[in-house]
Amino acid sequence: MNASFNAEMLILAREVRGMTQTELAERSSIDQGRISRYEGGIKRIPLDEMQVLAKTLEFPMSFFARDGKRLAAETGDVFHRKRRSLSAVQQKQIDGLLNLYRMGVADLLNQIEFDPLYTIPQCNLAEFDSNVDDVAAAVRAKWRIPSGPINNMIAQLEEASCFVFAHDFGTDLIDEAVQWIEPTPPIILVNTRSPGDRLRFSLAHALGHLVLHHNQLPHPQIEEEADKFAAAFLMPAEDIRPELTTVTISHLLNLKPYWKVSMQALIVRAKDIGEISERQYNSLFQMLSKYGYRKNEPFSLPTEIPQSITDLLNEYRKLGYSNAELADLVKVNVHDFEAWFQSDPFPIRLVQKPKRSAI
Repeated sequence: MNASFNAEMLILAREVRGMTQTELAERSSIDQGRISRYEGGIKRIPLDEMQVLAKTLEFPMSFFARDGKRLAAETGDVFHRKRRSLSAVQQKQIDGLLNLYRMGVADLLNQIEFDPLYTIPQCNLAEFDSNVDDVAAAVRAKWRIPSGPINNMIAQLEEASCFVFAHDFGTDLIDEAVQWIEPTPPIILVNTRSPGDRLRFSLAHALGHLVLHHNQLPHPQIEEEADKFAAAFLMPAEDIRPELTTVTISHLLNLKPYWKVSMQALIVRAKDIGEISERQYNSLFQMLSKYGYRKNEPFSLPTEIPQSITDLLNEYRKLGYSNAELADLVKVNVHDFEAWFQSDPFPIRLVQKPKRSAI
């Protein structure tokens, strides 16, 4: 066990469970100092203590012997759409799940041919004179997306090689996390607590990171650039401009189900492309607050469902694989495999589907 023990996997398992070293020590009855040395790789871990830690963390022993390492935002390998108030423990737990999904997809793709329709283009913003709208237009053109709204954002990303997973993050302070470590396809993890319109914007935001920031170190403008990309990708200026010459709350209610973005995103877009003034922008947001629409907008959009991971698992089932065998393949226990890889991530909900009014 010691010869193949990977300390990175011990840290990853602990972070996925949302535990600190102190909490793991309390639950396992193993001294925190010893756990710290095991995680640091400076002390050999006895087999009996590894078995105790594996049981406490609810991971099979094979998980701790696997190759790989944790990757996080500070390394430039993970990007988020989150609020600053998100706790470090929560972020590490979400980043841990993202890493776990990446390794699991890599395991699954070892034996199954993967041939996406499109690939993620890499765009140097400087080559587009720092115009993010032009980058978004170039991606739409490369993927042969017609003018107007994106019909299904998850399907669009999955056609371009991404694997999308949905998980209840236990907080509203983060919407998505994305990671792309080649040769594994991009992995996008979204929060099931997000309403449909916010989910779509978060997915487009993640795409912005993949297109603009892959293999780059973080810099102060990356989140702003990803937001601008998302807005331009979902609402191309020349397509949406004729519909934003008059911007009222009632008009936004008509536009929302057609463009499949929030009323707030439409207001921001109208300001960014010069169709409303700063004063109009502030007035519209004041009205949203007055009507209680800042937190709960009317007309919930249907939630898009990831399909690629289901299709991949179905290929294994055609070969006779059971859930237990699939769990062994990705080196997690059966319960976690069923919860993380194959459960329906979104609850069934009633959704209003208003008809679009004439504009």
